[in-house]
Amino acid sequence: MTILRARRALAGTALVVLGAVIAAGCAADVPEADPADDGADALVWTGEEVDLADADLAIGSKESPEQELLGWLAVEAARAAGASVHQEIGAGGTAVVRQAQLSGLIDAYWEYTGTGWTRILQQGDPAGTSGELYEAVRDRDSERNQIEWLPPAPLNSAYAIAAAPATIEELGIRTLADLAEALDEADETGPSLCVDESTGFAEDPDGLRQFERAFEVSVTPGAELPTDELYEQVEAGLFCTFGQVLNTDPRLDEGGLQVLEDAGTFTIYNPSFTIREDVAEDYPEVADLIAQIAPRLTDEVMRELRAQVELEGEAPRSVARQWLQDEGLAEAPDDDGQEQG
Repeated sequence: MTILRARRALAGTALVVLGAVIAAGCAADVPEADPADDGADALVWTGEEVDLADADLAIGSKESPEQELLGWLAVEAARAAGASVHQEIGAGGTAVVRQAQLSGLIDAYWEYTGTGWTRILQQGDPAGTSGELYEAVRDRDSERNQIEWLPPAPLNSAYAIAAAPATIEELGIRTLADLAEALDEADETGPSLCVDESTGFAEDPDGLRQFERAFEVSVTPGAELPTDELYEQVEAGLFCTFGQVLNTDPRLDEGGLQVLEDAGTFTIYNPSFTIREDVAEDYPEVADLIAQIAPRLTDEVMRELRAQVELEGEAPRSVARQWLQDEGLAEAPDDDGQEQG
């Protein structure tokens, strides 16, 4: 066993300790060694040629369903391209996984541009387009921490506000600016805004406070509700006229709610595969691999993948493997270990 592989064999234990040290309540919940680590059932890469046969990578993820899906996509793709991959999927929150990367316990994970700017780099409200935000995060994190941000996926896992189509039509509120004006002038019979209690929107500086700053209004949420109940109440349009959602929530594809237009109020959260620069220099093919995956990950695609996990109960790893195959990027080997024809 090489020194590098020995170090990674201890990564899971180290991540648990690291999480406990960083913050109470933010400890990493690291999975035990997974069959993914030995490459026994690796897919066969069928996208544009990428050879990672000499690569030894440790890939992690944060612990939300969306992040685990992204993490498994990277793990399974890298293995399919020939890499030896140790996985730490679902390892914890931002602080834990980021510190694990800086400490060398993992090499790479998907991070959001908005999180990179506001939480990791501790910058103020980001301005500009998604491309401008990405470039700002990429350049500053490279200079400060020698972390490379690969070009991000187009999906935007940002806050959004939605309502039933009938409510939008009846009230004529189609944009966040319209909503801010209506809430500012509302009496007891006016529109209300309910929020998803699982997202922390009401307390997040990039959430409700950002909405208030953008439109110079003060808003008292109608209620903080579990996700499923929030959707039910907003679809009914009575107690909760409008509801705060996440842009990639799979329930949005069911058609009961319509997202209000946002001209740049909420911070953009495009996921970018971040990798330590020394590892990126050793294995430049990783960038070629991710370049075949990231552009395909739209809001609609992520909602569909999340629906399979969150609404249908499928495992993130299985969903990720199947998507790579459906996209023609990988194939499963047959029983003899040969690529299926």
